Amino acid sequence: MPNLAPISHRFAFAFAASGWRGSQFIWKAVSRLQSVRDGKTVRLSNGFPLIIDSQDWISKTIYEGTYERALLKFLDGLVLSESFVDVGANIGVTLWHSLKGSPTSTTFMAFEPSAQCFKALGNTRMDIANQGQIFDFAIGDTDGMGTLFGLYNQAHSGAASLAAHPGIRGGTGKVQVHKLDTVLGDLLGERPISLLKIDTEGYEAQVVGGAQKTLRSGKVEIVVMEVSPNFGSVEFLNDVDKLLGDKYCWFYLDEQGRVKKTPYLLKINLDKALKYTHQWNLVLMRKDVFANYEVSPGCIAIRS
Repeated sequence: MPNLAPISHRFAFAFAASGWRGSQFIWKAVSRLQSVRDGKTVRLSNGFPLIIDSQDWISKTIYEGTYERALLKFLDGLVLSESFVDVGANIGVTLWHSLKGSPTSTTFMAFEPSAQCFKALGNTRMDIANQGQIFDFAIGDTDGMGTLFGLYNQAHSGAASLAAHPGIRGGTGKVQVHKLDTVLGDLLGERPISLLKIDTEGYEAQVVGGAQKTLRSGKVEIVVMEVSPNFGSVEFLNDVDKLLGDKYCWFYLDEQGRVKKTPYLLKINLDKALKYTHQWNLVLMRKDVFANYEVSPGCIAIRS
Protein backbone atom coordinates (compact mmCIF):
# COMPACT_ATOMS: atom_id res chain seq x y z
CA MET A 1 0.00 0.00 0.00
CA PRO A 2 1.64 3.30 -1.10
CA ASN A 3 2.15 5.95 1.57
CA LEU A 4 0.75 9.43 1.13
CA ALA A 5 3.08 12.16 -0.03
CA PRO A 6 4.36 14.50 2.74
CA ILE A 7 1.68 16.92 3.92
CA SER A 8 3.55 19.97 2.61
CA HIS A 9 3.77 18.30 -0.81
CA ARG A 10 0.06 17.49 -0.69
CA PHE A 11 -0.66 21.17 -0.09
CA ALA A 12 1.56 22.20 -3.01
CA PHE A 13 -0.06 19.54 -5.22
CA ALA A 14 -3.58 20.76 -4.38
CA PHE A 15 -2.55 24.37 -5.07
CA ALA A 16 -1.10 23.47 -8.47
CA ALA A 17 -3.78 20.97 -9.51
CA SER A 18 -6.47 23.57 -8.79
CA GLY A 19 -4.89 25.79 -11.42
CA TRP A 20 -3.49 28.58 -9.25
CA ARG A 21 -0.57 30.37 -10.82
CA GLY A 22 2.74 30.55 -8.97
CA SER A 23 2.81 26.90 -7.91
CA GLN A 24 6.47 26.65 -8.93
CA PHE A 25 7.37 28.95 -6.03
CA ILE A 26 5.32 26.87 -3.58
CA TRP A 27 7.06 23.72 -4.77
CA LYS A 28 10.47 25.33 -4.50
CA ALA A 29 9.78 26.17 -0.85
CA VAL A 30 8.28 22.84 0.23
CA SER A 31 10.96 20.82 -1.59
CA ARG A 32 13.56 22.45 0.59
CA LEU A 33 11.67 21.38 3.71
CA GLN A 34 10.95 17.78 2.66
CA SER A 35 12.00 15.43 -0.10
CA VAL A 36 10.82 12.06 -1.36
CA ARG A 37 13.28 9.39 -2.43
CA ASP A 38 13.38 8.36 -6.09
CA GLY A 39 11.95 4.89 -6.62
CA LYS A 40 9.48 5.17 -3.76
CA THR A 41 5.77 4.74 -4.56
CA VAL A 42 3.48 7.39 -3.07
CA ARG A 43 -0.24 8.00 -3.35
CA LEU A 44 -1.03 11.53 -4.49
CA SER A 45 -3.87 13.60 -3.08
CA ASN A 46 -6.11 12.60 -5.99
CA GLY A 47 -5.40 8.92 -5.31
CA PHE A 48 -2.96 8.22 -8.15
CA PRO A 49 -0.11 5.83 -7.19
CA LEU A 50 3.16 7.24 -8.55
CA ILE A 51 6.70 5.86 -8.54
CA ILE A 52 8.86 8.91 -7.82
CA ASP A 53 11.33 9.80 -10.59
CA SER A 54 12.60 13.35 -10.17
CA GLN A 55 14.52 13.24 -13.48
CA ASP A 56 11.52 12.36 -15.63
CA TRP A 57 9.36 15.29 -16.78
CA ILE A 58 6.21 13.16 -16.91
CA SER A 59 6.59 11.81 -13.37
CA LYS A 60 7.72 15.15 -11.98
CA THR A 61 4.78 17.12 -13.36
CA ILE A 62 2.29 14.45 -12.29
CA TYR A 63 3.72 14.64 -8.77
CA GLU A 64 3.53 18.44 -8.78
CA GLY A 65 -0.05 18.55 -10.07
CA THR A 66 0.71 20.41 -13.30
CA TYR A 67 0.60 17.55 -15.81
CA GLU A 68 -2.18 17.97 -18.42
CA ARG A 69 -4.59 19.54 -15.91
CA ALA A 70 -7.36 20.22 -18.42
CA LEU A 71 -7.15 16.72 -19.88
CA LEU A 72 -7.17 14.96 -16.49
CA LYS A 73 -10.07 17.12 -15.32
CA PHE A 74 -12.00 16.16 -18.43
CA LEU A 75 -11.25 12.46 -17.99
CA ASP A 76 -12.21 12.58 -14.31
CA GLY A 77 -15.71 13.73 -15.27
CA LEU A 78 -16.43 10.95 -17.76
CA VAL A 79 -18.46 7.83 -17.01
CA LEU A 80 -17.36 5.10 -19.41
CA SER A 81 -19.87 2.28 -19.60
CA GLU A 82 -18.27 -0.01 -22.19
CA SER A 83 -14.55 -0.03 -22.94
CA PHE A 84 -11.58 2.34 -22.98
CA VAL A 85 -8.77 2.09 -25.55
CA ASP A 86 -5.58 3.96 -24.60
CA VAL A 87 -3.06 4.31 -27.44
CA GLY A 88 0.17 5.65 -25.97
CA ALA A 89 -0.51 4.84 -22.31
CA ASN A 90 2.92 5.94 -20.99
CA ILE A 91 2.89 5.29 -17.21
CA GLY A 92 -0.90 4.98 -17.06
CA VAL A 93 -2.03 8.35 -15.73
CA THR A 94 -4.71 8.83 -18.42
CA LEU A 95 -5.74 5.19 -18.03
CA TRP A 96 -6.22 5.64 -14.29
CA HIS A 97 -8.10 8.96 -14.55
CA SER A 98 -10.35 7.70 -17.36
CA LEU A 99 -11.54 4.78 -15.24
CA LYS A 100 -11.71 6.77 -12.00
CA GLY A 101 -15.42 7.60 -12.28
CA SER A 102 -16.48 4.55 -14.28
CA PRO A 103 -18.00 1.28 -13.08
CA THR A 104 -15.67 -1.66 -12.51
CA SER A 105 -17.48 -3.50 -15.31
CA THR A 106 -15.86 -1.14 -17.86
CA THR A 107 -12.96 -2.88 -19.60
CA PHE A 108 -9.79 -1.40 -21.05
CA MET A 109 -6.97 -2.00 -23.50
CA ALA A 110 -3.76 0.02 -23.20
CA PHE A 111 -0.88 0.12 -25.70
CA GLU A 112 2.64 1.24 -24.77
CA PRO A 113 5.74 0.08 -26.69
CA SER A 114 8.40 1.91 -24.61
CA ALA A 115 10.06 -0.45 -22.13
CA GLN A 116 11.06 2.59 -20.08
CA CYS A 117 7.40 2.93 -19.02
CA PHE A 118 6.62 -0.71 -18.23
CA LYS A 119 7.45 -0.72 -14.50
CA ALA A 120 5.45 2.41 -13.68
CA LEU A 121 2.60 1.36 -16.00
CA GLY A 122 2.44 -2.01 -14.25
CA ASN A 123 2.33 -0.23 -10.90
CA THR A 124 -0.63 1.84 -12.09
CA ARG A 125 -2.41 -1.22 -13.43
CA MET A 126 -2.27 -2.88 -9.97
CA ASP A 127 -4.31 0.04 -8.62
CA ILE A 128 -7.11 -0.39 -11.20
CA ALA A 129 -9.99 -2.74 -10.35
CA ASN A 130 -11.31 -2.97 -13.92
CA GLN A 131 -10.58 -5.93 -16.14
CA GLY A 132 -8.26 -5.15 -19.02
CA GLN A 133 -5.04 -5.81 -20.89
CA ILE A 134 -1.80 -3.89 -21.42
CA PHE A 135 0.03 -4.56 -24.68
CA ASP A 136 3.73 -3.82 -25.17
CA PHE A 137 3.51 -3.03 -28.87
CA ALA A 138 2.83 0.11 -30.90
CA ILE A 139 -0.26 1.05 -32.90
CA GLY A 140 0.18 2.31 -36.46
CA ASP A 141 -0.84 1.80 -40.08
CA THR A 142 0.80 -1.58 -40.57
CA ASP A 143 1.08 -5.02 -39.00
CA GLY A 144 4.78 -5.69 -38.68
CA MET A 145 7.87 -4.14 -37.10
CA GLY A 146 8.90 -0.53 -36.64
CA THR A 147 11.67 1.58 -35.12
CA LEU A 148 10.89 3.36 -31.86
CA PHE A 149 12.92 6.53 -31.37
CA GLY A 150 13.66 8.25 -28.06
CA LEU A 151 13.97 5.14 -25.91
CA TYR A 152 15.37 5.53 -22.39
CA ASN A 153 15.37 9.31 -22.41
CA GLN A 154 15.68 9.72 -18.64
CA ALA A 155 14.45 13.32 -18.85
CA HIS A 156 11.17 12.49 -20.64
CA SER A 157 9.62 9.01 -20.58
CA GLY A 158 6.76 10.24 -22.76
CA ALA A 159 8.86 11.38 -25.71
CA ALA A 160 9.42 8.01 -27.40
CA SER A 161 7.76 7.79 -30.81
CA LEU A 162 7.77 5.93 -34.09
CA ALA A 163 8.00 9.36 -35.71
CA ALA A 164 11.63 10.49 -35.98
CA HIS A 165 10.91 14.17 -35.44
CA PRO A 166 13.70 16.75 -34.92
CA GLY A 167 15.10 17.03 -31.41
CA ILE A 168 14.14 13.55 -30.24
CA ARG A 169 16.65 12.17 -27.75
CA GLY A 170 17.52 8.71 -26.53
CA GLY A 171 18.14 5.37 -28.15
CA THR A 172 16.28 3.36 -30.77
CA GLY A 173 14.84 -0.12 -30.83
CA LYS A 174 12.65 -2.39 -32.90
CA VAL A 175 9.07 -2.92 -31.70
CA GLN A 176 6.01 -4.70 -33.00
CA VAL A 177 3.41 -2.51 -34.69
CA HIS A 178 -0.23 -3.40 -35.31
CA LYS A 179 -3.22 -1.66 -36.83
CA LEU A 180 -5.88 -0.72 -34.33
CA ASP A 181 -8.48 -2.21 -36.69
CA THR A 182 -6.66 -5.55 -36.53
CA VAL A 183 -6.33 -5.62 -32.74
CA LEU A 184 -9.82 -4.36 -31.93
CA GLY A 185 -11.41 -6.63 -34.53
CA ASP A 186 -9.87 -9.62 -32.79
CA LEU A 187 -10.59 -8.51 -29.21
CA LEU A 188 -13.69 -6.31 -29.26
CA GLY A 189 -15.59 -7.22 -32.39
CA GLU A 190 -18.55 -4.88 -32.70
CA ARG A 191 -18.64 -3.86 -29.02
CA PRO A 192 -18.87 -0.09 -28.42
CA ILE A 193 -15.82 1.92 -27.39
CA SER A 194 -16.66 4.56 -24.78
CA LEU A 195 -13.34 6.37 -25.16
CA LEU A 196 -10.41 6.17 -27.56
CA LYS A 197 -7.34 8.18 -26.51
CA ILE A 198 -4.45 8.66 -28.95
CA ASP A 199 -1.17 10.25 -27.84
CA THR A 200 1.77 9.03 -29.90
CA GLU A 201 4.10 12.03 -30.15
CA GLY A 202 3.61 12.88 -33.80
CA TYR A 203 2.58 9.41 -35.01
CA GLU A 204 -1.16 10.11 -34.82
CA ALA A 205 -1.59 10.16 -38.61
CA GLN A 206 -0.39 6.55 -38.83
CA VAL A 207 -2.63 5.49 -35.94
CA VAL A 208 -5.61 6.99 -37.74
CA GLY A 209 -4.50 5.28 -40.95
CA GLY A 210 -4.71 1.91 -39.24
CA ALA A 211 -8.01 2.66 -37.50
CA GLN A 212 -10.20 3.63 -40.44
CA LYS A 213 -12.73 0.85 -39.97
CA THR A 214 -13.00 1.59 -36.24
CA LEU A 215 -13.51 5.32 -36.75
CA ARG A 216 -15.91 4.90 -39.66
CA SER A 217 -18.07 2.44 -37.70
CA GLY A 218 -19.43 5.12 -35.35
CA LYS A 219 -19.01 2.75 -32.39
CA VAL A 220 -16.48 5.10 -30.74
CA GLU A 221 -18.32 7.49 -28.45
CA ILE A 222 -15.48 9.90 -27.55
CA VAL A 223 -12.04 10.42 -29.08
CA VAL A 224 -9.28 12.36 -27.32
CA MET A 225 -6.24 12.96 -29.49
CA GLU A 226 -3.06 14.95 -29.05
CA VAL A 227 -2.38 17.00 -32.19
CA SER A 228 1.25 18.03 -32.76
CA PRO A 229 1.85 20.56 -35.57
CA ASN A 230 5.34 21.04 -34.10
CA PHE A 231 6.20 17.48 -35.15
CA GLY A 232 4.83 17.61 -38.70
CA SER A 233 1.75 17.97 -40.87
CA VAL A 234 -1.69 17.60 -39.30
CA GLU A 235 -3.46 17.15 -42.64
CA PHE A 236 -4.55 13.72 -41.35
CA LEU A 237 -7.34 15.62 -39.58
CA ASN A 238 -9.01 15.79 -42.99
CA ASP A 239 -9.12 11.99 -42.94
CA VAL A 240 -10.54 12.04 -39.39
CA ASP A 241 -13.30 14.37 -40.54
CA LYS A 242 -14.16 12.14 -43.50
CA LEU A 243 -14.16 8.98 -41.40
CA LEU A 244 -16.36 10.40 -38.65
CA GLY A 245 -18.68 12.37 -40.91
CA ASP A 246 -21.18 14.73 -39.30
CA LYS A 247 -21.89 12.47 -36.31
CA TYR A 248 -19.34 14.14 -34.02
CA CYS A 249 -18.74 17.50 -32.33
CA TRP A 250 -15.21 18.93 -32.40
CA PHE A 251 -13.64 20.64 -29.35
CA TYR A 252 -10.34 22.27 -28.44
CA LEU A 253 -9.45 21.35 -24.84
CA ASP A 254 -7.36 23.82 -22.83
CA GLU A 255 -7.25 25.98 -19.70
CA GLN A 256 -7.22 29.74 -19.24
CA GLY A 257 -7.05 32.34 -16.47
CA ARG A 258 -4.81 35.12 -15.21
CA VAL A 259 -4.77 34.15 -11.54
CA LYS A 260 -6.32 30.69 -11.60
CA LYS A 261 -6.41 28.58 -14.74
CA THR A 262 -9.67 26.76 -15.39
CA PRO A 263 -10.21 24.14 -18.09
CA TYR A 264 -12.66 24.62 -20.94
CA LEU A 265 -13.86 23.03 -24.16
CA LEU A 266 -14.03 25.32 -27.17
CA LYS A 267 -16.34 24.32 -30.02
CA ILE A 268 -14.34 24.24 -33.25
CA ASN A 269 -14.47 22.74 -36.74
CA LEU A 270 -11.95 21.15 -39.09
CA ASP A 271 -10.83 24.46 -40.58
CA LYS A 272 -10.04 25.86 -37.14
CA ALA A 273 -8.29 22.67 -36.07
CA LEU A 274 -5.93 22.85 -39.04
CA LYS A 275 -4.80 26.39 -38.13
CA TYR A 276 -3.37 25.73 -34.66
CA THR A 277 0.43 25.77 -34.67
CA HIS A 278 1.08 24.49 -31.16
CA GLN A 279 0.56 21.06 -29.59
CA TRP A 280 -3.00 20.68 -28.29
CA ASN A 281 -5.72 18.19 -27.31
CA LEU A 282 -8.63 17.49 -29.65
CA VAL A 283 -11.87 16.09 -28.23
CA LEU A 284 -14.41 14.50 -30.57
CA MET A 285 -17.77 13.54 -29.06
CA ARG A 286 -20.48 11.66 -30.87
CA LYS A 287 -23.50 13.94 -30.90
CA ASP A 288 -25.85 11.58 -29.08
CA VAL A 289 -23.22 11.13 -26.35
CA PHE A 290 -22.59 14.87 -26.19
CA ALA A 291 -26.29 15.36 -25.45
CA ASN A 292 -25.76 13.47 -22.18
CA TYR A 293 -22.92 15.81 -21.18
CA GLU A 294 -24.18 18.99 -22.83
CA VAL A 295 -24.42 21.08 -19.68
CA SER A 296 -20.82 20.38 -18.73
CA PRO A 297 -19.07 17.38 -20.32
CA GLY A 298 -16.34 16.19 -18.02
CA CYS A 299 -17.29 18.96 -15.55
CA ILE A 300 -15.77 21.50 -17.95
CA ALA A 301 -17.42 24.61 -19.34
CA ILE A 302 -18.16 24.77 -23.08
CA ARG A 303 -17.33 27.87 -25.10
CA SER A 304 -18.54 28.70 -28.55
